[in-house]
Amino acid sequence: MGLDWSPWVPFDAPREYFYIPKAPGVYRIRATGNEALLTIGETGQSLHKKISELRQSLRRADLMPWSDPHDVAPCLWAYWVEWVTQRNAEGQPEPGDDDETPGPVMLECSAAPLDAAAPGRKGMEAYLLYQYRQEAGESPLCSFGRFHPRYRKSSRRCENRRGGKLEDHQQDNPAGFPGIGPLEATGHPGDPGWMGLEWPEWQSLTADAARNVPPGAGLYLLADAATREIVYIGHAAAVAARLMEHQKKAWDDRELVFSYQITGPVAIPHTLRELETDLIGSFYEQNKKAPEYQYRSSR
Repeated sequence: MGLDWSPWVPFDAPREYFYIPKAPGVYRIRATGNEALLTIGETGQSLHKKISELRQSLRRADLMPWSDPHDVAPCLWAYWVEWVTQRNAEGQPEPGDDDETPGPVMLECSAAPLDAAAPGRKGMEAYLLYQYRQEAGESPLCSFGRFHPRYRKSSRRCENRRGGKLEDHQQDNPAGFPGIGPLEATGHPGDPGWMGLEWPEWQSLTADAARNVPPGAGLYLLADAATREIVYIGHAAAVAARLMEHQKKAWDDRELVFSYQITGPVAIPHTLRELETDLIGSFYEQNKKAPEYQYRSSR
């Protein structure tokens, strides 16, 4: 998509950090020397400032950061601390006596400026995640609300629930369960077999039609009734209930139709987000934009 990515810059780099652009755009974070990504993100502020704040959130090994203002920070922290602990257990040099500086942060970042409004940046983020999933066969470890299985996540600062490592007797964090593999990149948005799924025929977005949708979690598409162009892609723990909510909205006085895919009685939240992003990413790849209503309220 023609992005001008910066070189990979270590989080603890004293000088190379100037390579990170001082403009809005998209970014990637990975463990140093590892091709697997931890996260892909976007920001409307300076990338330089955004990543600098993430670096600062990892300054203490004894205190997981809050989930705000950077929701991904607790997950990056959990994996970083686990890797530092593992490194020390293997007999490598101790990081030092200062709890606030436990040793080199074994993460690195790369960023690319993107001159676009929020829908364009978020659409690009979805496309990059979709592309990564197609190539790697899995998602970044800290994307889609995923988390380290042996840690609980910090709440927002105002809720004052600090996260940390789970006790040995405690069960794994469900957010650490494996994700789902990528959908098959096939067909065109709105086709009956798009992305390897069997989409039912389009139905008018009415209360009666929504009530007839089978119970369960899954994915759904909303499209313009006249053109059949997809205007929104969503996921829900209860698809029928979500469609009931959507049919009450004005949608700029347009008539919409819907199709859906029930994935099962229940679903792990991050797996639905993964599949939804595959659909948005495929749409973006073929249309060079996100669905019209996908990120309308975003900034």
